[in-house]
Amino acid sequence: MGDRPSEAPAVVDALLDGLSTTVDLRRHWKAPEGLIALFCEEHERGAALTSGILLHARMIRTPPRSR
Repeated sequence: MGDRPSEAPAVVDALLDGLSTTVDLRRHWKAPEGLIALFCEEHERGAALTSGILLHARMIRTPPRSR
């Protein structure tokens, strides 16, 4: 995967819809905010991100960041 924080979440989002999907990483910026936030968090080594966790994160909208 690439170095943009939204690329891995874009792949996971597409795969949650169907394992045979083709991912267009030119549209990675449209990845769900909750998945991006989940992938930007630090997790313990070996922590399982189950489908339930991923589906829940996909539905969450993150609050706007204060500047």
